[in-house]
Amino acid sequence: MRDSFGRRERPRRLGRRLLLWVILLAVVLGGGWILWSGTGGPTARLARPIDVVGQATPLEVSLGAGRAGLASYEIMARRPDGSLVLLAEEQIAQDGMLGSGVAVRTVRLDLDAKALGLPEGPGEIQVYATDHAPTAFLHPREPLLQIPIRVDLSPPRIRVLGAQHYVSRGGSDLVVYEVDQDAATSGVEVADLHFEGQRPPHLPENIRVALYTVPHDAESAVVPKVSAVDAAGNRRVVSFPVEVRAKTFPSEEIAVGDGFIDGTVRPLLEANDKPVPDDAVEAFLAVNSVMRRASERLLKDLTAESRPHLSLSGAFRQQPGTKVGSRFAERRSYVYDDQVIDHQYHLGYDLASVKQTPILAAQTGTVAAAVDLGIYGNVVLIDHGLGLSSLYAHLSSTSVEAGDAVEVGQPVGRSGQTGLASGDHLHFSVLVGGEHVDPIEWWDPRWVRLRIQEPLSEAGQSDALPQPGSTR
Repeated sequence: MRDSFGRRERPRRLGRRLLLWVILLAVVLGGGWILWSGTGGPTARLARPIDVVGQATPLEVSLGAGRAGLASYEIMARRPDGSLVLLAEEQIAQDGMLGSGVAVRTVRLDLDAKALGLPEGPGEIQVYATDHAPTAFLHPREPLLQIPIRVDLSPPRIRVLGAQHYVSRGGSDLVVYEVDQDAATSGVEVADLHFEGQRPPHLPENIRVALYTVPHDAESAVVPKVSAVDAAGNRRVVSFPVEVRAKTFPSEEIAVGDGFIDGTVRPLLEANDKPVPDDAVEAFLAVNSVMRRASERLLKDLTAESRPHLSLSGAFRQQPGTKVGSRFAERRSYVYDDQVIDHQYHLGYDLASVKQTPILAAQTGTVAAAVDLGIYGNVVLIDHGLGLSSLYAHLSSTSVEAGDAVEVGQPVGRSGQTGLASGDHLHFSVLVGGEHVDPIEWWDPRWVRLRIQEPLSEAGQSDALPQPGSTR
């Protein structure tokens, strides 16, 4: 009997032990899975603070989870009456037994409170998320983020001051306007260009001035306008009395020879660590087209920072004793071996006198850069404020450095033929907001007085200006 009982008991004990081992293994594996996947639950954070929402407000939320990955998220806005508006949602399926594998998800939205039916006033943005962790069911459905907001649907008010404006294609103009102080940015729009308005220190808080240009190659129908955008993304655009005057520019045909390509073009490519094509035309285009575009992009970057007040002691001074060569916006056709190989615009004036002549600052300002600038060679770039700059190019040497204050008539370097130049001369450019403009206006004392100095002087007479909150 004992042997029979013992034989029956032994399998039972083995079965119980096996069951315990299975349970223990399951506990170990389950605990390991929990530890591996994480126990903290999903997370959410804002890429940048947001406290006001309008008609074009960017919202960026970064969602995170453990190794099991995100399972879902919802982003909602709460109206004042407590109802919710769904802004974004996503269900993320498991990719195998170990979850979705989506550890991070960045959600970018452009919120239009008007389209969403959010009324002006207080509100809230709520962010919910779940993950695929085995403990997810333990986490209550509560918002990971609750962001108090204020809905603002009213764009900034603008009023342009002054009388009729006239601007020529390739020319410059200055606009004075009044804008609500909640405007985050404002300025003049010309097609796809934006010229930021500035408040010189002597002007009232609500007054801005903006220098702008209508590019020489702009379409004839382009009309400058003043715009303003507030922190909520609400935007207003207003017209002002302006006449854009047509202007014709000269053209010139330039013969390109092997001597110029071998003596100037190829060395310029080598000096800038660029490949040097064996073909003469390809080498020329690598400089005259490709490097030219790169030089203009860098020049745009160098003029991006400008002081909020204008340094003007009268009109700009033309380099003394110089003969004018090529003019502004001259359309050049380049001919090699009796074939036209390229077209480009000459965006400045070429001024020549004697070799290595001292080059003088055309106007008071601060040196923004003294660098080698591709096709322009050695240059000095001077910032005169409000986005106005002057460029002195092809210099053989420079005598100033970035940050130096310069006075009108002060030497800044010597003329030369560095860059894409066939002889010793000064290439002189004037730029507004990084766009080339015709220097001839800035050399004209009457134009500078009527179009720039008098409007700025009138803007400084705060008693003569409408006060904030006046009727638009």
